Amino acid sequence: MKNILVAVDHKKDAETLISHAVNISKLTSAKIWIIHVTEADPDDFLAREAGPQYVYEKRAEERKEEKAIIEKWAENLTKEHNVDVEGRLIEGSVIKSIKKLVEECNIDLVVAGHKKRNLVYGLFTSNKKKDLIDELQIPLLAVPLG
Repeated sequence: MKNILVAVDHKKDAETLISHAVNISKLTSAKIWIIHVTEADPDDFLAREAGPQYVYEKRAEERKEEKAIIEKWAENLTKEHNVDVEGRLIEGSVIKSIKKLVEECNIDLVVAGHKKRNLVYGLFTSNKKKDLIDELQIPLLAVPLG
């Protein structure tokens, strides 16, 4: 195993997900890729003009903060655990973005969080982890989260 991707959605869950990746990395000497996929800005000019400017400025500021947090995690992990870590903030669809990075970086394992939901919720929403497994064809470690 050479590359492990940690898909972080919420800061509060990141420590749990990253700790699993670090444990595996110590056993295999794998590089860890920490990513957070964020919503992309509208591509066309008319869609962008439909909303107030402060919405776009706030989103840009949030992305800047998220990127800094991810880079700080990567830096701290490298220092504390002596593992090779790279952090990235990616804009776009979660499944497509992860799939693209998996292919580009030869990822061997994806570590992602799993939150228990009831059956009715699952019937009316997309199952991103199932879609991810179907798309990637590589192992996915689904870590239970509170």
